[in-house]
Amino acid sequence: MSTAQSPRKKKLIEVAMPLAEINAACKADKERKSGTIRNLHKWFAPAPLPAWRALLFAALVDDPGDEEKRAYLLDLIKRLVANMADLPDADSMSEAQRILLSQFPNGLPTVFDPFCGGGSTLVEGQRLGLPTYGTDLNPVPALITRTLTELLPRVHGMQPLHARDAPRPGRKRPRGVSSARENSLFDASSGKHIYPEYEGIKADVSFYAALIRAQAWEKLQVYYPLHSDEKPIAWLWARTIKCPNPTCGIETVLTTSWWLSKKAGERAWIEPSVQDGQLVLRVISGQRAGEAPEPPKVGRGAAFVCVACPGVLDEAYVAAEGSAGRMGLRMTAVIVEKEGRRHHRAPSQDEIDAAASVPAIEDFPNIPLPNIPRWFSGPRFGLKHQADLYTRRQLLTLTTFAELVAQVHERVMKDGGSRDWADAVATLLGLALGRLAMSNSTQARVTVKSDGTTTRFNAAFGRNDVPMTWDFPELDAVGEGGTWASSLPTVLDSLVYAPSGNGQVRRADARSSSPPEPALVATDPPYFDAIGYADLSDYFYIWHRLALRDVHPDLYQTIAAPRHGELTAVAAHHSNNPAAARTYFIEGFTETFRNLQRSMAPDLPMLVVYASKEQKGGREEETRWSSILTAMVQADLEVTGTWPIHGTGSTRMIGQGTNAVATYVVMVCRPRPLTAGSCSLGEFNRSLRRELKPAVQDFQAAGILPVDLAQAAMGPGMQVYSRYRQVLDQAGKAVPVEQALRLISAALGEVLDEQEGELDPYSRFAVSWWERHGWTAAAFGEADHLARPQGISVDELKRAGVVGYPKPGFVAVLGAEPMDRTWTPNEDTRPTAWEAVHHLADRLIDGGGTRDAGRLMGELGTFRDSAQSLVYRLHAIAARKGWTRDQERYNALIGSWSDLLAISATEKDGLF
Repeated sequence: MSTAQSPRKKKLIEVAMPLAEINAACKADKERKSGTIRNLHKWFAPAPLPAWRALLFAALVDDPGDEEKRAYLLDLIKRLVANMADLPDADSMSEAQRILLSQFPNGLPTVFDPFCGGGSTLVEGQRLGLPTYGTDLNPVPALITRTLTELLPRVHGMQPLHARDAPRPGRKRPRGVSSARENSLFDASSGKHIYPEYEGIKADVSFYAALIRAQAWEKLQVYYPLHSDEKPIAWLWARTIKCPNPTCGIETVLTTSWWLSKKAGERAWIEPSVQDGQLVLRVISGQRAGEAPEPPKVGRGAAFVCVACPGVLDEAYVAAEGSAGRMGLRMTAVIVEKEGRRHHRAPSQDEIDAAASVPAIEDFPNIPLPNIPRWFSGPRFGLKHQADLYTRRQLLTLTTFAELVAQVHERVMKDGGSRDWADAVATLLGLALGRLAMSNSTQARVTVKSDGTTTRFNAAFGRNDVPMTWDFPELDAVGEGGTWASSLPTVLDSLVYAPSGNGQVRRADARSSSPPEPALVATDPPYFDAIGYADLSDYFYIWHRLALRDVHPDLYQTIAAPRHGELTAVAAHHSNNPAAARTYFIEGFTETFRNLQRSMAPDLPMLVVYASKEQKGGREEETRWSSILTAMVQADLEVTGTWPIHGTGSTRMIGQGTNAVATYVVMVCRPRPLTAGSCSLGEFNRSLRRELKPAVQDFQAAGILPVDLAQAAMGPGMQVYSRYRQVLDQAGKAVPVEQALRLISAALGEVLDEQEGELDPYSRFAVSWWERHGWTAAAFGEADHLARPQGISVDELKRAGVVGYPKPGFVAVLGAEPMDRTWTPNEDTRPTAWEAVHHLADRLIDGGGTRDAGRLMGELGTFRDSAQSLVYRLHAIAARKGWTRDQERYNALIGSWSDLLAISATEKDGLF
């Protein structure tokens, strides 16, 4: 750690960043669901690769202090992320590496991430040519990152042991076998195929995966009866419980839907009926029309109506029966492939008997599910242990695969592979096992789309929780087209994003871990109480440990994922005391940041990426942010730069959690100079207002979502606060971080108010009226009273297209109703920012989508900037008022703003 007090050289990241281009790439990265590094294995809330690529480069290079030279470096960063979710082009990557070599002639620094998570920080560090060192207390992320940055680089470019067994071009490839041979290069001189990059390891992983599947089938086929000319896809199950009505008492089904398919021409559903006191489930399939019966599920929660009588099974009864062990399972339908098409049918008796005949696994690890209802609702209904998340057949299948994966390392060594090769093959298969567990448990879900498309099966962790499920698909895991074979290419395709550098990963506590030498510290630490990392990790840890404990003995020294020492503020870990959890979090991170300062290379900053993921705003949000910031301040860190980075795709912008946080805030930190002094509260407020306005304008220009603007504004506000040893109020008492955040929020409101004052008078009226009345009409007299100070009349507002007269004597602002989609500002005698905003939103969301809205964007001219500012102002009002639909629409509009600008530019250039 450098303690020199001479003026330090600023890094580029402390001066400028091309936010718009970085955020566009991050959005593309998050929207891609397959063919990404995330497909290697599930981890929670990973930061996008393009963000870390840009951030690390900018943290390492000096700001040149010259506009032209700075513009060159910023352009290079734009090129590093120009391919969006894809890898950067080789020329730009080489150019960046040459600049770093010239910046550090005595050797490149190590990138150190003490919370390595899914590995994106260290992956991009190696891509830039830097050595890496990562630690994590949790074995699951430690395994993922070790695979990407330590095991795989050791076998980069090596040739497979079983190249001769890889499928040849033109030969039908078994499902699940990688196309590594087809990606190989033929060497005419040797007559052999050469496997570049990671194609060799992919070929051998595919080979051993096929062996494992065949061995598993030999062991398990008795439990999976096959019918001629059919390939099983899934067996559907639902939980059952006895109806409490004494005149009924039937074992009723607790399903959330009777639908099996709404695909056009292939509609299928289940029809329940009672025959001779027994519940009969008849499968109706292949229909062009018709509707499924109403499901027994009643509203939210766990209440159901009996299928046989009008009796209601309320949540308390269902919970009591489940806890008493009286909740059962019933196979309700089977989905198969027949003659190339899906068919739906009732289960046969031999299928029911086979599933029932599976023996219990006596020695399976007895790991309880945490009693944390926020993430685990199963324990309330009798699902008490990890094993309860699986049917007996699923549990036996996964255990069988785990045992077979555990044997692979020795088999690879016997086949002539090196220890490094065996480590890599076995570990990749172990990670594939973790993915198999996601699709083969009762946490899997069926999604029957109403758009006429094929029914989909969704794996576990659609959200970061383990909820109670009432019905689920048991997917075929072991068959030729099963999930083990069919999902393996997705795992292996992620390796194209793996680097080929030099790295180490160890399991260690961030409070004491350190790299072998001073480093660039860059990390994405836990988000307070937003995610129960260790509690959720047991889902994977249990399978990784069964398969890999001999390969990675340092990671699997406990039966369950370690909780002790995890730096989160989960109240359940502290006797359900939120205050104690917060104190633990602050003290732990204060100690961590002090420790990390000792690992900082001279003249390099520390990067801390933080977000309170998908949480509502308000006091709880303030608590989460104030806690991490308090730890930084107490550890004598100064925030020298902040950048908001997109952390979501467009699917999160509307419809899924109105206040879902979509932005990470990157805080660039340095040790606070020993000469730092104190300042008065008045000085702090003056500096805050002076520095916040241009920062907010930059955030808006970069398209930061309105829902995240308040979070983004904390960064520049804390830059002001943290540069002082203390901020003192009038009584001479230190202003705590919580109070500083409230002052920052108030200053942000003033900035938005000031932007409103820069609008045209018609739009200013509309904002004031809408804030008072929303979309409802109010008296003409009140509107007249509000309009006159603006120098306009209500009739002028009507002619401007801002208000209407829904009934005599009443006025309402326009914008919620269907809009005239031929409107353009050039043909309007009085165009306004208000009209521009609501015509854009209408065309984007309700009309022709981004193309139509982009065309209009190109015609806005001088209204473009004022319209963007107005969207932020309207979103802030909607958030304060709790107007969810309006929040979503304005958030979606800003989220698409950069796309609309791009479309408007192509329209102008005549490309469409």
